Amino acid sequence: MFQPHGFGPLRLMKDELVATFKTQLGPHDRVYLPEPYYAGGTVDRSVGSLQVVAALKAAGVQADVYPTRADTAPALLAEAQPGDRIVIMGARDDTLSDFAHELLKQLA
Repeated sequence: MFQPHGFGPLRLMKDELVATFKTQLGPHDRVYLPEPYYAGGTVDRSVGSLQVVAALKAAGVQADVYPTRADTAPALLAEAQPGDRIVIMGARDDTLSDFAHELLKQLA
């Protein structure tokens, strides 16, 4: 699960992000993207997770977009199999580690 850093950085780095996921993920990997972390302000929201997921799918990467990070949890938990790794990534949001701990508790 990757929660983008913000709308501005996502707009600037979308192509690089897609290229990185395309080259670094295997055929059985999946990316779950909630909408970007938003700290307020009047930022341009023309590029969000929907555009990233569309580009990822066009590049052959399994990816899904979710309105919020919490919305990713049921899908992550439903698809997790013994031996899988769930990686929680993002920036600027101090609650990402809480989210990861909660997923771990639910998997146990």
